Formats: sequence, C-alpha cells, structure tokens
Amino acid sequence: MTAALDTLSAALFAPVQGEAFTLHGADGPVVATILARCDEHPRTTMPGSDRTAFSLVFSCPAEAVGAFAGGHCLVSHPALGTVGPLYLERILPTGLPPGHAAFQAVFN
Repeated sequence: MTAALDTLSAALFAPVQGEAFTLHGADGPVVATILARCDEHPRTTMPGSDRTAFSLVFSCPAEAVGAFAGGHCLVSHPALGTVGPLYLERILPTGLPPGHAAFQAVFN
C-alpha cells in the first residue's frame, strides 16, 4: 500500500506501534527502526482539519544510524507498504533506552 500523505492518520499507525520499519534516506542510507510512539495531538489540530494532528517517533540503536541524519526519506513496513517521502527530524530520545536514536515525523 502506498497512501497519499493527506490520508494518513494515527489510526493507521497505532496498531503497528512497536513493529519494525525501514527508513530509506534520500541519499541512500537505509536504517532499520521500530515505531516507538504514535501520538495524537488534538489540541494542536487546526479547526476544520480532516484529521487530528499526530506524530510518529521511530527509534533504533544509535550506532545503527550511520550516515543518516534525518531529512526526506521513504518509510516502509511489511503490512503498510511504503509511505513518503516524509521529513524526519532527529530528536532527543526521551523515554527510550540509553544509547538509542530517535526520529520524528509530524502531521498537522
């Protein structure tokens, strides 16, 4: 499945939280991650929006990041298929085990 970005919602990703995803960086890096969090943000949703704002946090061991620094990438999952390109930003791995890296995508 390849979904249009404007049709994505937290409901699509919540059932696969904790499962493996692969990030395919624009410059070639491939990073194996898990979907660590899928959070809805109703207070930041624009009035009249077709979906509730949400964010996704992907994590992996920090040493697995290699040359990937975030940016535009494709995100793939065995059941969901490929989504993107999405813009992922490296964030502090708050709430994750020591030695992990975290990347976040935000959908308004």
